[in-house]
Amino acid sequence: MEKGTISTDNFLSIDDTRIMKAIAICCMLMHHLWSFPARIADKPLENFFTIFGMPSTLYLGFFGKICVPMFFFFGGYGVYKRSIGKKYDVVSRLKKLYLAYWKVFLIFIPVGFIFFSNQGIYCSEPFLCNRFASLSTREMISNFLGFTSTYCREWWFLISYAFALVCFPFVRAIIDRFSTWANIFIAIVVTILITNIFPGISKSANLGVLGTNFLYIKFFCQIAPYAACFWMGAVVARNGLLDRLNDSMKSNGLLNPIVDILTWVFIVFLRQSEIGDKFDIFYIPVLTVTGLDLIRRIKFVRSGFVHLGKQSTNMWLIHPFCCYYFGALAKVVSAPRYAVLSLLVLIAMTYALSVLVSLFWAGLGLAYGKVKGKICRKREATSSEE
Repeated sequence: MEKGTISTDNFLSIDDTRIMKAIAICCMLMHHLWSFPARIADKPLENFFTIFGMPSTLYLGFFGKICVPMFFFFGGYGVYKRSIGKKYDVVSRLKKLYLAYWKVFLIFIPVGFIFFSNQGIYCSEPFLCNRFASLSTREMISNFLGFTSTYCREWWFLISYAFALVCFPFVRAIIDRFSTWANIFIAIVVTILITNIFPGISKSANLGVLGTNFLYIKFFCQIAPYAACFWMGAVVARNGLLDRLNDSMKSNGLLNPIVDILTWVFIVFLRQSEIGDKFDIFYIPVLTVTGLDLIRRIKFVRSGFVHLGKQSTNMWLIHPFCCYYFGALAKVVSAPRYAVLSLLVLIAMTYALSVLVSLFWAGLGLAYGKVKGKICRKREATSSEE
């Protein structure tokens, strides 16, 4: 396709993006709750059946890790769409990301040290139980800036996404220069380089300390194609690929509830087989079109996912404390003993806490605005009297 005929993607509305983020956050919670039996309070959760000889909780939990590539994909898609015809403001992007992070950090980390510093051992990984047993100023600052995630290991995503935002101008310059198929090929090459070539190079004894260089690891080495998914999201946005995929599937009679469900089942199988996560750059667009086609048909489910998606960032940041680090909450989550019920409890608890966090900061902002208004009015009154 020539540059002159390229039209940007319009498939995802704001609510559609929220729905997909809701699906991603549910996958994330499923991954962290079901994939690590040793981390669950009291004892591992029960499951009813096996899939190819593996407990269903592990099989589906491992698939749930697709949440991270999904967040990167929709991040790249959204950043590209919002930057069309505008100068890219990296400071604004990083500010928005870090403010969301700090709003959770400033509540849950102090709560951890105040109320959960002397927990008993409630799971098979003592590190989770004793995470807030000792306080270090240096560690606190490092975690606050996002350079380390020792207070909450599941927060590693923050700095990786921050680097993706920093790299976006470079990504956009390449995407805007080449055709659709050239960009897809570049995304494949980026996947191979970042997940295979660069990590292998870092292990070479002839390259000294390259393997421990912070910038090299964050920019060039990843165990999964997260950066490539961010790149692919931008490629899809720029070239209208979701619109084209949706139109093609619809014209061939491939968008209906049965096919939608079978497509998800098939991709779950492919990702858990030898093919693995290296094809996420292709899985996610297909899952997006079929997933939205299915959810759009059920209004009350669609509405629920929209509300869930609005809280997805907070839920990502909060859920590890409910699942692992705060023993009292972790025991409530595991209390039903059955995997699906515990997942529903975790989703409900995390969503409720996310809403409370949002209300807290909104209330604080409102109070600050009123106090600031009174001070300004008082100063104006004093000035007029003078």
